[in-house]
Amino acid sequence: NFCDGMWLLVSQKSSNVKQSVVVKAQLPSDELRRIWNNGNKVTTLAYAHGKWVIVSEPGRTSGPIGQTFYASNTGFPIRKIREFYSQKKRIHSLIYADREGIWAMILEPRTEGQPHQRVHYSAEFPERRLMEMGVGVKHANP
Repeated sequence: NFCDGMWLLVSQKSSNVKQSVVVKAQLPSDELRRIWNNGNKVTTLAYAHGKWVIVSEPGRTSGPIGQTFYASNTGFPIRKIREFYSQKKRIHSLIYADREGIWAMILEPRTEGQPHQRVHYSAEFPERRLMEMGVGVKHANP
């Protein structure tokens, strides 16, 4: 991810998991299809300074990963998100490519027993909405 003017990558060395990192200047639709066609899953999708970054690793040994990609340059895709939720999908990654004006999502199937996600978007921190959902918000004293 990119924050506070720095690229941030959290990773661990493992003999069991072989992560791959791909950096592209354009929307990485073809690269995502290649990753999934090779049986891998996307663990991170990021964008900053005109660069798309995909981190992937080998997927399940049997059955499809089920991840899909959606991108739109027509504003925040709340209607599409609701449509995906009705199809029992959940958001794995949701990013905004500011230089390109593109919202991009990696989606995956919601499995039995997983709670339903909710998306709330606002220019202000959604404290009231969090409290309505039963999430405690504490303000630390300076």
